[in-house]
Amino acid sequence: MRGSRGVLHNLSVLTIGTFAAQLLNLAALVYLARLLGDHWFGVVQVGVAVSAYALITAEWGLMSLGIREIARLDNPAEVRDYVRLHQGLLAVLAFAVLAVGLAILPLFPFYRQDPALFLLYLSLVIPQIFMGEWVGIGVERMSWVGAAKTAASLSYAVLVLVFLRHLDGLAGWPTWRWIPALYLFSFVAGNLVVAMPVARWLGGPFLPRFGHLAEWRRRLTETAPIGASIVTMRVLMNGDLVLLGILSEPEIAGQYAAAAKIGFVLIVAMEVLWKALLPRLSRLARGNETEFLGRFRLYLGLVTAVLVPISVGGVLLGPDLMALIYDDSYAAGRPIFQVLVVSYSLLSLGWFLGNSLIAADRQREFFPPLVVSAAVAVAGCFILVPRLAGLGAAYGMLAGHGTLLMTLAWICRRWLSGNLWRILPLVAGGGLAMALVAGWTGSLPVVVRIVVAGLVYLAVTAWPLRRWAGFAVR
Repeated sequence: MRGSRGVLHNLSVLTIGTFAAQLLNLAALVYLARLLGDHWFGVVQVGVAVSAYALITAEWGLMSLGIREIARLDNPAEVRDYVRLHQGLLAVLAFAVLAVGLAILPLFPFYRQDPALFLLYLSLVIPQIFMGEWVGIGVERMSWVGAAKTAASLSYAVLVLVFLRHLDGLAGWPTWRWIPALYLFSFVAGNLVVAMPVARWLGGPFLPRFGHLAEWRRRLTETAPIGASIVTMRVLMNGDLVLLGILSEPEIAGQYAAAAKIGFVLIVAMEVLWKALLPRLSRLARGNETEFLGRFRLYLGLVTAVLVPISVGGVLLGPDLMALIYDDSYAAGRPIFQVLVVSYSLLSLGWFLGNSLIAADRQREFFPPLVVSAAVAVAGCFILVPRLAGLGAAYGMLAGHGTLLMTLAWICRRWLSGNLWRILPLVAGGGLAMALVAGWTGSLPVVVRIVVAGLVYLAVTAWPLRRWAGFAVR
C-alpha cells in the first residue's frame, strides 16, 4: 500500500539521506578542486551546469506533475499505467534534447575546452527516462528515495576519491573526462536502488509506453508552465556558471564554483523539503483551504527561521569556513561565498512560494516572476562580470533572487497573513545574538564558532518558535 507516514517522517528520511549524500559530495568536490586546479575544475563545473539544463529541459516539469497526480491515486495498477505513459513522453523529450544539444553545444566557447566532456554530461538525459525517484516520492516511499540518494552519492564519492587518479590516461582520457563518466555510472546505480522496490509496489517493472497522444497533450499542457518555470528557475540557480563560462576564463569560473557549490547546499535542502511537502500540500489544496494555509504558513515560518542563521553565519564566518575547506588555493571565492549565501537564502524562500503555487494548481502564476527575475540576474551578470569578475556574477544573482522573492511575495500576499509575521522579530533577535557571539569568539577555530553561534540562536529562539508554531496553524 501507499506510504502513510507523516510529513516529519518523510522529511527526516529524505534529510538523512540527503545529508549523507551532501557530505560525500562535498568530500568529492574538495578533492576534485584540489586535484584539477581552478582551470579544469571550472570547465567541469560548467559541464555540470550544462547537464543540469539538459536534464530539466528533457524532464520539462513532468516529474513534478507526476508526483502531484499519482499522489492522488491509490490503485497501484493505475499508478503503473500513469508512470509508463509518463516515461514514454520523457523518452521523446530526452531524444529531442539530445539532438538539439548536439547541434548547439559547438556554438559555445567553453565547448572547445573538451567536447567529449560536455557530450558525456549531455548523455545523462538517457538514463533519466527510467528514473524512479519521482514515483517513490509520489507514493510517499521516502525510505527508498533516501536510500537511492545515498547510494548514488556514495558510489560517486568512492569512484572519485579512490579510483579517479588511477584512471588518468586510461583509454586515452585525461582525468577530468572520467568525471562525467563516473557520475553517469553512479546516476544509474542510485536509480536502481529506488526503481526495484517501486516496481514491486506497482506490480511489475515500469518501462516506457508510447501512444495515447491525447493524454500526452493533456500532460504537456498541464506541465508547460511548470516546465518553463523549472527551466527558468535553473537560470537563477546556476546560470551564473554558464555565463562565466562564456564571459570569462575557466579559472574565474573555478574560483566561483568553489564558493557556489558550498552555498548551493541551501538549494538542495529546499529541494528535499519540497519533495516531502508536495504530496501532502497537493492533497490539502484540493480540500480545506484553511488547513492548507495553516500548514503553508507553518512550514514557511520554520524555513525562514532556519535560513536567517545560515545567512548571518555565512556572512560572518563564511571566509574562515572557505579557508578551512580549500586552504588558500581558492581565496578569491571567499567574498563570493558571502554574497551567495544571502542570495541562495532569498532564492530558497522564493522557491518555496513558487512551489506552493504549484501545489495549489496555480503554477501559471509562478512563471512571469521567474522570467523577470532571470532577466535581472542575466543582465546583472553581463554588466558586472566584465568589471568585477566572479564577484560581479554573485551580485547579479543576488539582484535576481531578491526580485523573485519580492514578486512572489506580492502574488502570495493573501497567504502571508495571520500569525506568520510574528516570526520575524523572533528570528531577528536570534540572528542578532548569533552575530554578537560570532564576533566575540573570533579567536576560536571556525568550527567551534559555528557550533557556539548556532547553539546561541537555538537558545534564544527555540521556545518562542515552539509557541509560535502552535498558533501558526490556527
